[in-house]
Amino acid sequence: MNPFLLRVLEYVPLLLMLILGAGLMIFWQWTDLQRRRMAHTERLAALEKGAPIPPESETNGPSHRQPLTRDAYMLRGLLWSAIGLGILATGAGVARFTSSEGLLTLACLGFIPFALGLAYLLYARLIRRD
Repeated sequence: MNPFLLRVLEYVPLLLMLILGAGLMIFWQWTDLQRRRMAHTERLAALEKGAPIPPESETNGPSHRQPLTRDAYMLRGLLWSAIGLGILATGAGVARFTSSEGLLTLACLGFIPFALGLAYLLYARLIRRD
């Protein structure tokens, strides 16, 4: 078999995972948008009829999100940092045992979520306590 084709076939599982992940994220956002549109339509119909506006529930949710607290930023920072370190450690371990330079380069992508986590932690540290 062609060596180029063999190299391309190595990345097929990675591409499939990326496509599946992106598709799931798009579907999740689409369903959330549809839920919010339905709640908006329900509120407008109640206003037109002169009926009281239905209370916000967990199913139709608030029309705007509450600002995050300091603890929420700390939690996000810890989670993203742990995810980044996990990607780095897993990629480095697999690259060591398979002696593949490409996997080590791919493992360096773990620095992105790690840096995001550090940014959240720094922001949580800098915001004022109420």
